[in-house]
Amino acid sequence: MPLAFIEADLKSEVALLAELLGDTRVRFRHRETQFASWQKLIDVDLQVRIALVRPLSAELQLEVRRLTARLRTLDPH
Repeated sequence: MPLAFIEADLKSEVALLAELLGDTRVRFRHRETQFASWQKLIDVDLQVRIALVRPLSAELQLEVRRLTARLRTLDPH
């Protein structure tokens, strides 16, 4: 049985993830993020961009939460 999700919550989480990615990109360009994390940031960036174009679903919600946690770990600002 598929996991249930609330569309409004997922849209909010997706918007937050997109904003967090944008903020992380800016901090990285301004060298405010550890340079040692650059390859991990590039990998997460690609995964986020792929996730942002997927249709809304319970699986996407889990992926968005996982990616948000990874971004916050790499760039804890």
